[in-house]
Amino acid sequence: MGKYVNILDEKIKTKSSYSRYQYQSYMTGPEWRNVEMAEELATFLREGNSIFQFPYFRQVADLWRVFYNSYSAARKYNSAWEIWTSEYMVMDVFIAMFTTLEMIPKGVISLMLYPFLKKDNNSTMQQKVADYFERYAADLQTIPFYDHHYKENRAALAEAYNSCENKTWVDWFTWKSLSIELWARRWISKPLSYWFHQEGNTVEATTDILVKYRAEDVDNREEAQEQFRQYLAAANHKLQSTVSGDLEVSVVGNEVGDDVYTRMRIDKDSMEQKFVVYGRLRGPRYALFQPVVRSLAEQDIHVKKIAGQDHVQVKCVVTAPEEQLEDKVASLNAKANITHATPLYTYGDRIHDKTRRVCLFDVPVKELEDTLYGFDEEEVEVKFIHNF
Repeated sequence: MGKYVNILDEKIKTKSSYSRYQYQSYMTGPEWRNVEMAEELATFLREGNSIFQFPYFRQVADLWRVFYNSYSAARKYNSAWEIWTSEYMVMDVFIAMFTTLEMIPKGVISLMLYPFLKKDNNSTMQQKVADYFERYAADLQTIPFYDHHYKENRAALAEAYNSCENKTWVDWFTWKSLSIELWARRWISKPLSYWFHQEGNTVEATTDILVKYRAEDVDNREEAQEQFRQYLAAANHKLQSTVSGDLEVSVVGNEVGDDVYTRMRIDKDSMEQKFVVYGRLRGPRYALFQPVVRSLAEQDIHVKKIAGQDHVQVKCVVTAPEEQLEDKVASLNAKANITHATPLYTYGDRIHDKTRRVCLFDVPVKELEDTLYGFDEEEVEVKFIHNF
């Protein structure tokens, strides 16, 4: 069966919008670490901590570690030339450099002001700043950083600052640093937005997958394909009722026909004809891809290739009491080995490191569903499937 999947995969690779490079799964690491850093800052501020108590230097150092580890993981599958000349490397270098230039001055100012400012700053203005970083982190999951409305966000924060009463010195420093930061982001993002929106540089917010379905109690190929479409419709119905009303996984096709193929085989035990349906489906990238994989699996539709590739990066978040954290990470790694998933690297947020760890895995696509179920058994959060 694996041989037929590979033959079909090679056939589909000649069609547009299907195949992507393996390195793309791993080189999204720095981009999503940037999202997490915004989330962590928002949580830090929401808890009433001063913005000048945030661990800027350690967060920057860890971002560059993620950059290095992502590149090292990608090098297993692609050459240095392919990776360094890709738009993904351009994005990662810019994100790492820009975040460094953004955070290092804050870290230096924090060191200078440390003796004079309180550690806590549970003010109205700080909660509004936390709101901004929460929205920014959420928007980054669907909107590239170079397409954000920095001018409008800066104006909204200025209005919030002016309308707040009982402002503290920390609020003033926070507003001044954010004002400069958003102004710089706006003008630096303009050329990047222009470049990434040029034809040939854009990446669609969808991923094509090759799936396999074993039809039951059918007499011919047409009935097998119809049963496959019915189960696909059932998967979509659940996604739309539980995740998002406009979420849909569709069969890819054109004026010639849909990319759905049927293979007949003889069962060795019963000597009866059995039909296996293979389809090229199009689903979402980013966070919505995980419920898609799970919903399809519930209908016995199994993912065999993602964008023409055999491996994908999966991110988990492990939380446990301090004395149990290392054992839980070790147990998770052991569970991953059962499905031939390889641990890549781990990192923390430098705030809750003793009780929280982010773990990255290189997972064979054909073992993706079993790997997810194994992670569920370990009671860890599957945060993200980096589906190219």
